[in-house]
Formats: sequence, structure tokens, C-alpha cells
Amino acid sequence: MKLTKKQILITGSALLAMFLGAGNLIFPPMLGQQAGHALWPAVLGFIVTGVGLPLLGITAVAKAGGDLEYLANRVHPTFSKIITTIVVLCIGPLLAIPRTAATTYEVAVVPFLNTTDPSVLSWGLVITSFIYFLITLTFVLRPNKLVDEVGKILTPLLVVFLAIIIIKGVINPLAGSQPGQYSMPFVEGFLQGYNTMDALASVIFGMVIVNAIRLKGIKDNKEIARVTVWAGIIAAVGLSSLYIGLAYIGATTGSTFTGSNPGQMLAYITESLLGITGKVVLALAITLACLTTSIGLVASSGNFFSRLSGYRISYNIVCIITTLLSFLLANMGLAKILAISVPLLVNVYPIIIVLVLLALFDNIFNGKRSVYITTTVGTVLAVLANLLVTLADKLGVQASGISKLVGLLPLQEQGLGWVLPAVVMAVLGLFSKQKTGYQNEA
Repeated sequence: MKLTKKQILITGSALLAMFLGAGNLIFPPMLGQQAGHALWPAVLGFIVTGVGLPLLGITAVAKAGGDLEYLANRVHPTFSKIITTIVVLCIGPLLAIPRTAATTYEVAVVPFLNTTDPSVLSWGLVITSFIYFLITLTFVLRPNKLVDEVGKILTPLLVVFLAIIIIKGVINPLAGSQPGQYSMPFVEGFLQGYNTMDALASVIFGMVIVNAIRLKGIKDNKEIARVTVWAGIIAAVGLSSLYIGLAYIGATTGSTFTGSNPGQMLAYITESLLGITGKVVLALAITLACLTTSIGLVASSGNFFSRLSGYRISYNIVCIITTLLSFLLANMGLAKILAISVPLLVNVYPIIIVLVLLALFDNIFNGKRSVYITTTVGTVLAVLANLLVTLADKLGVQASGISKLVGLLPLQEQGLGWVLPAVVMAVLGLFSKQKTGYQNEA
């Protein structure tokens, strides 16, 4: 049995909507303005990491059997459960899901309240997040229809609202592009795309897509992998198109916007292009972008923790618990959530990139488990060293030895200090005498 082209398109559209969170909308316009005349190399760099890495992540989990747990099991089953739990919690109920609700409130609701009264704003967040998570649950508690409903209903609405903003900006640009601020625009775009964190989401959203395909009666693993990869390609094309459009309207704001907040810039562009209608369109776009991401993440959490419990706790129960916890944390406010989430996600991200790359190049080293183990160990050690230095700085503790060692790593200033340790340890693992491979079981 195979899915039709229409079904694959709907699956890819749903994946696009899941990836397209609020952060994905606000970064490209600012990148475009700051790149100026060097727009295209900057956008290309952004697409390489903001689209390329998520596509590689989807491909890797499809090849591995459907999700991060299968992928990480190639290192060790215990490590697999630990890293997958950390990732699911990070981009799930503890950080990312509450952040989507808080972002929706602060970007899409607060501008219409016209008040600075703390009590009104506080209750507004409670009411908004309650409605937001009620809608989220409505979708995730129907897993057999989840992908179809997101792909058929929410994605088209989201794309329409974004298209209105982009087309208006292309036809009637606010100004012309200015000389850029970047000496290396491709590198700057590359680094900003890396910071979208979509590679983390890709290895989790793979669970939702694979599960949805299986619920349609597809049992053949090769067919599941094929459909998942095609869904990833469709999502990648959609993301690239939207990033190019958003970056272009950012570049053509010229010097008319002088702020430094990406969210405020997108709000300025939409209101300048469409007047008060622009505020409404942006509010709807941000709400849909956050909502589709929340739906995907809650469903992923439900799938993972239900399986982790040996299915003793049902998918629906896990989704309800995840949503309740996310609701409580969302009411901390966006600023507090971001202060916690960004450092944690930055330190988890390199481990996921390494696992994805190892899976994609598995055939080159014949699936030697030693390569998976040594490369992952090298990456984890580099990440932990960097984390210790960061914590020491914040606590005012002396850690000069580790600081000097970490500072010697190439690309450390760009957040890529883990690359050299990973490569060196991969080579050591490659020349290991161990010949046994992994068992692809989670």
C-alpha cells in the first residue's frame, strides 16, 4: 500500500506548519535589512542551516526507524532514553510549548489591549493561554486525523496570511535596500539559521509524521521512510520560499526601521504595508504559526512518553498532562521562558547535529558502533566544558584552566567549538578494532 501524491502533499504541508513557529517569522526580515545589498548570500546561508539541517534531521530519523530514540540507540540504549527525554522536555512541556503560548499572547494579543495595567495583562495571559491550549488539545487528541487536519486547515491559512504580507511588500516596498552591515553575509546567515533550533524539532516531529503514516495503514518501513523524506522536502521548499520572501521585505525597509527587536520589526513592516489590517494579519499569522508548532510538539511528547512507559500511560493522558504543565509554565511570561530555554537548547543542539550526521553517513563507516560512541562522547565533553565555563562566569567562580582550554577550540566564538572534538573522536572510533554494529531497537 502506498499513499497518494495528494496525501503526501498534505503530510508535507502539516510538517511545514509544525516547523514554522514565531521565531521563523521574525528572524528573516531583520537578517534581510542588516544584509542590505548582500541579501542573497545571507539568505542562502540562513537556508543552509535553517532549512538544510531540519531536512537532514527528518531524513536521518526516517532512515533510523522514525524518531530520535531509535537514532540515539546506536550509541547506547540508556543514552538514547536520556537524550531523547531531555530533548522532548526542552522543546516540549518545560520550554518550547509554553513559549509558543506566551509568544502568541505578547505578539498577537497585547498590542490590541492598549493597557499597561499588570493585573489586566496577567489575567489576559491566563485567559489567552487557556484558550490556546484548549485548541491545541482538540487537535492532538485525534492522532489519526492530526496530520490531515493541520495540513488541510491550518497550513493553508498560515501561508495565506504570510503571502498577503510578502506580496504587498514585494509590489510596494517601503524603501530600497541599503549597504549591508555584514563583512561575511553568508556566514552571518548561516549562524542565524543555526540559532532557529529547527534541527531539534526535526528529530521530534519525525515521530508525529511516522506515526501518522502508520495510522493510515502503511506498514512497510521503506515506504514510511520514503513518504517521510518527501514530506521533509515539501516542508523545506515551503520554508525556503517564505524565508526568501520575508528577508526580501526586510531588505527593502531600508533605513525606515531603526530598532533592533526582530518582533517589533515584523510588526512595523506589516502595519506600514497594510495599516491596521496589518496588525490583524500579523496577529493571525503568529497565532497560527505558534499553534501548529504547539500541536506538533504536544503530539510528539504524547507519543514518546507513552512509549517510554511501555504504553502503561496512554497517549491521550500524556497529552493532557503535557498541556496542563505547559499552561502553568506559559504564565511565567515570555521573558523568563526565553532566559531559561536559550542556554539549555544551545547546549543540547550539537549532540543532535552529530547524531543526525552520523546516521546520514552510516554506510561510509559500516555502522560501527565505536564511531557513534566516540563521536558522541567527544561532543558531550565539549558541550559540558562549555557549560561549566558559562556557569562559572555567571556564578563568579574561577575556572581559568577550563576556560583557556575551551577558548583554544576553533570556531568557539561562533558556538561551534564542539566540531573539532567530534571530528577527532570520530576518527579514533573509525580506527577502533571493534567491528560490531548497532541494533536498531529503542
